[in-house]
Amino acid sequence: MGWNTNTKHVPTTLRNACLKRDGNQCTATRLDGQRCPETTHLEADHINGWTQGEKLTVEMLQTLCHWHHNQKTQRQAAAARKANAPQTRRRATKHPGLL
Repeated sequence: MGWNTNTKHVPTTLRNACLKRDGNQCTATRLDGQRCPETTHLEADHINGWTQGEKLTVEMLQTLCHWHHNQKTQRQAAAARKANAPQTRRRATKHPGLL
């Protein structure tokens, strides 16, 4: 398999530094206020997104388990779809029987 050409790919050195900083544990906070206990299936997540050409640093990353990372991605995708959705609201018209 070739080199990962995904522009959002986190280099291994930064991923490892992020995992070490976060104690090899997901940093998401559960609804009960406790930190997620997951220590497997960990991923380095861009906290506030990332634009091509921007220098990526470990401070821009957080450790999330696959489940929490997927949840965050789904929320962001839904917000983007909503922001880009055409306005389909119809104009208010009076009911023909009430004219």
